Amino acid sequence: MFPLGSRPVPGWEPRAKRILLSGSQVSVGRVLRSFSILLIFLSTAASSDVPEPVSNRPAKQPFTIDDYFKIKRFKELALSSDGEMIAYAVEWQSLEENKTLRRIYVSATAPGAEAELIEDIQDARDLAWIPGGHELAFLSGRSGVTQVFAYDLASQAIRQRTDSEHPVVKFGFAPDGQSLAFITQEASDGASSLYKQFRSGDTGVLIDSDSVSMHDFVNPDWPDLSARPSRNLWLAVAEKLPFQAKVPGNAEDFHWSFNAKKLSVTYIESNMSPALVDVFRSSIGILDSGDGDFRVLSSVVRRSSNGAIVGYVGGEWIPGKDSVLVRRITDTGTWASRRYPEWSMVDIPTTGRLEEAGQNWQEIGAYGLGTFVPRNEFQFYINAPVNAVRSLYVVQSSAIRQADIVRGVRGSVLLFRFGGDFKQAAFVIESLSRAPEVHIWREGRGIHQLTRLNKALAKAMLPKAKEVSWQSQDGTEVHGWLLNPVGRKHASQPWPLITFIHGGPGYPMTDEFAHYFRNWAYPFYVYALDGMAVFVPNYRGTMSYGRKFAEPSRIDREPVEDIVGGIQHLIEIGVADPKRLGISGHSHGAWLAPVVMTRANIFHAGSFAEGWGNQAVLYDLMPGAVNRLTHDIISDGGLYANPERYIELSPELHLGRAKTAVLFEAGAKSAALLMLGFPKAARTAGMPAELVVYPKTGHNITIPYLQKESAKRNLDWFRFWLKGEEDPDPTKFVQYKRWRKMRKESLRAGDHPETEITRVQ
Repeated sequence: MFPLGSRPVPGWEPRAKRILLSGSQVSVGRVLRSFSILLIFLSTAASSDVPEPVSNRPAKQPFTIDDYFKIKRFKELALSSDGEMIAYAVEWQSLEENKTLRRIYVSATAPGAEAELIEDIQDARDLAWIPGGHELAFLSGRSGVTQVFAYDLASQAIRQRTDSEHPVVKFGFAPDGQSLAFITQEASDGASSLYKQFRSGDTGVLIDSDSVSMHDFVNPDWPDLSARPSRNLWLAVAEKLPFQAKVPGNAEDFHWSFNAKKLSVTYIESNMSPALVDVFRSSIGILDSGDGDFRVLSSVVRRSSNGAIVGYVGGEWIPGKDSVLVRRITDTGTWASRRYPEWSMVDIPTTGRLEEAGQNWQEIGAYGLGTFVPRNEFQFYINAPVNAVRSLYVVQSSAIRQADIVRGVRGSVLLFRFGGDFKQAAFVIESLSRAPEVHIWREGRGIHQLTRLNKALAKAMLPKAKEVSWQSQDGTEVHGWLLNPVGRKHASQPWPLITFIHGGPGYPMTDEFAHYFRNWAYPFYVYALDGMAVFVPNYRGTMSYGRKFAEPSRIDREPVEDIVGGIQHLIEIGVADPKRLGISGHSHGAWLAPVVMTRANIFHAGSFAEGWGNQAVLYDLMPGAVNRLTHDIISDGGLYANPERYIELSPELHLGRAKTAVLFEAGAKSAALLMLGFPKAARTAGMPAELVVYPKTGHNITIPYLQKESAKRNLDWFRFWLKGEEDPDPTKFVQYKRWRKMRKESLRAGDHPETEITRVQ
């Protein structure tokens, strides 16, 4: 270790070249000098956003599959404590280079400010401004081991701020900007991973059935859950030599107090079984930054009455108070238990623990995953989805409401960041019909758009997006999203309808641009512009609609009723053609969608990725601890005690009820084994079906060429089976020859779906 900030980075002299988004050159200093001038034009800056007269606009071209690879997504955002400077990381999937590209930009936050791409920090991640100045801190592996670095805007110098033996995985500067805390994690070369032991080991491997799963056999990147690396917390106070804090376990997260004298620390206790390790099962304590004294505030506990595991996360400090915001998570194994924690503003006791202080806990009325920012001792902000709209909300007592800052904003608000005095903020706004861009808010001045990285996409024609609602079989109101075709060519209704079942199942489909393409490359916008409406129901089990909605009585009852009821509603109002219905799903949705398909024989075409068809096989291939804490609960008991229920929950065993042409897809490093039974069962049932496995792919497709291949295949599949259309591209001759043969054999057998919807009992 060396004193904080005591040496420059060898070989990283600052470069004078600065690249602007506009293509011209200017320094950050010039942007700062022009800051006061730019403010003069605040009232007129919006004039550039005035739309052209309709008669002067060129005709929009339909959004294409290639356009998905032009979307610039904001992955990180950092706002300086004075609110004057911003840094953000942008990523996109490049077809030209067949990989994800990433760029780091720095900009003043005044209207009209131009962003700079600073070459020397393009390897940066975990961007954060050091409080009290314009020095940008970040993580980088440029020195061989990931460390904390800082780039000074004024001098353009880069200096290394840590020199740890093991990689730094998290860091944070104190509010005074003088002290630094960071967490290191012991590096692993992967030589001891189970995947490598199975292929190149010399002795037998003793298996821990509680932690080993199929992923250890198929995925070389899968972590060994039975041997978690040690994570240590270090403090460098007032630029003194760092020292290791005595945390009784693996440090997970930390937060500095307002006066830099204390830190709240969440950690995984050293004696916790590896099979039970989870970020939601952490304990919390308080660390004195002066003498290093650590005091446990509350420990994780397993309740003997119901086996629930109670953990604590958070620990954000209330401004000016010796108090922290803590979330208590009671994990009962259900989907919702982790995502709907209780919260409390905790005055740090001089002695004793939270349980002994009789703390008042209240449930958060929102999907409790996101950014938490205490405003005072009575309320806090949360940037999370509520009713499938991600925005900034204020929580006080048991009430939650949208923050005044973003009231009136249409769409979702992401990556919300406040300045140090809560008088400035930065965030990303996007929606199903609006590409993401960074916006700035200032108290008394409102919101202005800062970036226009996706302005080219504004020239593309998009489908009409709207929220729809309907009543399920038991009277519960359910919501979802609908993408309708546009243009004269598709003016007549009803349309073919593709219903997409999202994964999670708690993962809500929100009002965000091209939302699901990041997970599996389903081209929803292109479906709709090709004349096939897309329906995405947020069925029960989905988070963000409240805890009751998130916990169905049976995983195959209310969710199925919600989905079928939504399709029936769209048929009744004339949107969907009952003779041309498709269904699709990914992850949990690739299990639930086939269940729906076998319960309601109404679908002509389907496409499912990364799911499973046999609940018993899933049970056997998952870690034993996961089964006991999850599947035993949501599936009405374990496989060995209740095998009949697992047969009922296995859609591949019931494909004889369906007459759907189905495309199955999977990643070779993920669920390919779980999907293997589907095409076998489909063949036996006489269903047209094929399975495609993508190489170098895990649970999500991340390689652009493969994303495009899957997107084109799915578009071709639904066009063929729902509309009877083929792409004249000669390279697809063999594909269509194969599909025509499937269709001919299916028609000869007299297989066709029913045109009436049968309610699921």
